[in-house]
Amino acid sequence: MTHSPFKLLLWSSAFASGLAVASPIEISDVTGTWINVTPGAPVVSGLNTDTVKWGNSTPDYQSGYSFTGTAASAVHTSDGEAFALGEFTHFNHPIGGTPLTGAELKVSATVNFNGVYQLLESVFQFDHWETVNTPAEGQACGNGESRESTLNQYGCADRVTLALNPSSSSYYSFGSRQYYLDITGFFQDGELAHALWTQERTTSTSLLSGIIRSSALEVPEPSSFLLVVLSLLGFLSRKVWRRA
Repeated sequence: MTHSPFKLLLWSSAFASGLAVASPIEISDVTGTWINVTPGAPVVSGLNTDTVKWGNSTPDYQSGYSFTGTAASAVHTSDGEAFALGEFTHFNHPIGGTPLTGAELKVSATVNFNGVYQLLESVFQFDHWETVNTPAEGQACGNGESRESTLNQYGCADRVTLALNPSSSSYYSFGSRQYYLDITGFFQDGELAHALWTQERTTSTSLLSGIIRSSALEVPEPSSFLLVVLSLLGFLSRKVWRRA
């Protein structure tokens, strides 16, 4: 499959002094590391690297995940528009033993907010369903198709789904808004999907579609103590004014 060059420049709007100011956002140096897996070692190997593998077959035929980030030249796009974050590869082979059920990928990217550089880190949760390769007679594979379908011709396809883990992701405040790196899904064969079904006995590569999202910063309400202090200051200032 041929992909266009990764292009990662976004434009967003920041508000300063009540006026909207267009500010460029440039993303570069995207890397990814698998930081959590379920189950852990020794069932799954490669923790804290860009590739994890599992299964008790020979290493060359183990199943696994791999991520390669992009650091290509940036181009212009708009705030909230999806871009190619990197390549996700699923090595899908028949295995024995305990399969992977979940993994977390920490993606780091250098973001240039109007000349100010910031490292944003986001954690994406991958849920893995290692299906039964040969279902019982009369039953369909996990994707709802028969064992004779093209996708299931070498054994029932496995499913990978992903989502952002907000509690483990970082934010950057710029103007009156905060920005974070999110993900929209897998981009494969010209289509975007939240779930990826991968054919057995194959190595499947797809683009992860990233996106910079923003939200308005919440203005903290004054504390009760501060309100009391302000009230006292107001009372005293009025008293001094009357005396004067």
